[in-house]
Amino acid sequence: MATPKTSPFQRNRLLRDAIGRALYDAMRADSAIYLLGEGCQVKVHYDYPDIEKDFSDRLLTLPIAEDSSVNFAVGVSLLGVKPVVNLITADFAFRAADSMINTAAKLNFVLPDGEPPRTIVIQAEFLLGGPTTGQRPEALFVHIPGINVVIPSTPRAAYGLMRTALMSPGVTLFFEDRMIRDANFKPWHLDYEQKQFFPFGAGENRVYARDPRIAVLAYGLMCQEVEAVVDQEGMDTVQLVDLQTLFPLNMTYIAHLVHRTRKLLIVEPDVRFGGIGAEIVAQLQEQLDVPFKVVRLGGPREVIPASRAGQARMMPSREQILEAIRGLL
Repeated sequence: MATPKTSPFQRNRLLRDAIGRALYDAMRADSAIYLLGEGCQVKVHYDYPDIEKDFSDRLLTLPIAEDSSVNFAVGVSLLGVKPVVNLITADFAFRAADSMINTAAKLNFVLPDGEPPRTIVIQAEFLLGGPTTGQRPEALFVHIPGINVVIPSTPRAAYGLMRTALMSPGVTLFFEDRMIRDANFKPWHLDYEQKQFFPFGAGENRVYARDPRIAVLAYGLMCQEVEAVVDQEGMDTVQLVDLQTLFPLNMTYIAHLVHRTRKLLIVEPDVRFGGIGAEIVAQLQEQLDVPFKVVRLGGPREVIPASRAGQARMMPSREQILEAIRGLL
């Protein structure tokens, strides 16, 4: 079991195991699925022994060129392959952005009539470092038609969302948050033995309140942080919704919950300005005919510092989350 002092490459082994199991089960059911990427066969980014043992002929190590990797995935998808491309860290999504936005995302819109839609999954990992390692580009890609954006916060969701991604047409950008810790998972977070698929856009009540007075929306690492605060303080009127997918969003459910509570806290691990929370609030203002109070927590619009002390303030702290909840209540 990981501890707070472990390396970010090891502290969420359970989340990675769930992703590996989802890939294995999907590859066993569908011979068209191939894994592509840098270091694919050297146990760095695809450390899944069962896949290496049973599907070694469907692991393709590619050169260090993220843009080319996505273009290669587009090409093989035209041959009927369902590629899963590993970009390693989320920062490399910037290097692959042209291929993702101008080629992969447009593919199904330009296929000849009668051609079946193609499926491409692109994996990337969130780390925390600075100034060029630790950036979170998720809000940039939700703007692009043809791209789904997925960020699971538990092994259970990671399994279900990956299985769904591998059966969904178009491009799915599947982010793995390496800052999430194994030590903070609860037993139900680990239950993916039933091999349940998670539909895109559904979200999940990470903390359920019988009579909620405040709705909290979060994703990725922030779900774990909010849940820790709620548990520690014994709050029974806070309902935490794990968004799980940033596109599509289940705005119908979100609007229903906020209509009921009239109080909303949005906690995101990304830059607050122009983020996911801003879009959610804008849509709620358009849809709801009742007043509601909202607080948004996120990071500052600053370059990530190289120092660990400076990096700590790039995401909302548990103290800030607690203060926001108390203020709303």
